[in-house]
Order: sequence, then C-alpha cells, then structure tokens
Amino acid sequence: MRGKLLLGMVLASITLSSCSLSSEQEIAMRSLQLPTMVLSDATYVLDRSPQLPITVVAEEISLYDNPKRATLKNLSFTQYDAKGVLELSGSADLASVDLGTYDAELTGSVRVEKADAHLVIEADQIQWIQDQEKLLSNPDSIVQLTFEGNKRVKGTSLVVELSTSTVSFKEVEQGVIDL
Repeated sequence: MRGKLLLGMVLASITLSSCSLSSEQEIAMRSLQLPTMVLSDATYVLDRSPQLPITVVAEEISLYDNPKRATLKNLSFTQYDAKGVLELSGSADLASVDLGTYDAELTGSVRVEKADAHLVIEADQIQWIQDQEKLLSNPDSIVQLTFEGNKRVKGTSLVVELSTSTVSFKEVEQGVIDL
C-alpha cells in the first residue's frame, strides 16, 4: 500500500512539473498585453483643434491603456482642409500609434499623398513624427516618390516635411530631380 502511495505521489509530481510553465514562459504570459478595446470595420475621426481632423477607416483598431497606443490593420486615412478640399490621404497594411504624441509607424504597402503638392510617397515602412509634421523612411529600404503627376524618384532615407513640402533623400537610386 505504501509503495502504491509513493508511486502515485511520484507520478503526480512528475505530471505536475511537466505541465508547469518555465520561468521564461511565465514572464512572457505576464507581459502579454491584451487590448482594452478592439473595434472592427471602424471609422475614427481624430479631431485635435486647431489641427484639421483626420478620418481613419480600418479593418481593426486595437486600443491599449498602458502604454497608451493603438494598432490599426488595413487602414486608410483622409484629411480635408477647412473648405472641404482633400489635403492628405493614405493607406497602409498596419499602423502603430502612440496616443500621447500621435507619432505613428506605418508598415506594409504604405502610400501617402499630399494632394495640393501633387506628391505621392510609396514605401514598405514610414514613420510619422507629429509635432514636426515629418515623414521618415527606413534607411535600408527603397522609397518611391511621385511628384507633378508623372515624375518619379526612388531612393533611401527619405525625409518629408509636410508643412513645407520639403523632400530629401540620403541617396537617389533611380530618377533625376530637375531644379
């Protein structure tokens, strides 16, 4: 009887120890953060006066409390001026937005168009710096810039200051800019 009890305890302890999480798995489980709210097929209007409102349409918007951020899947956005004329539009497969600064990183088939400047940016990844109204590309990837309707330039390390429509590349891979 004692042998069976001892054998049962040994088997139970082996079973329990094999089912328990390793310390790395426990830490990963504790650090896994679930969104506070998930919106599907959502339209969101970001209105931060005195800036013009931006309308965002996304397949999914996940909002997180700590840190305050949002992730958006399959999104498009538009911004109109006070007269109702399209000023800025774009799309991306994914975006991550800091809800404190409104800085964002857009990835996957990114397209940004500034209508009044006839400027289109296409890239795999673009970073938006809100307080500087600046777009930055990944230094290692090629970005295509189309301007004046049909002129194209491809290059790396793109910097676009939307407030002044100033554009610069670290290196131009293809195309010519005539001044």
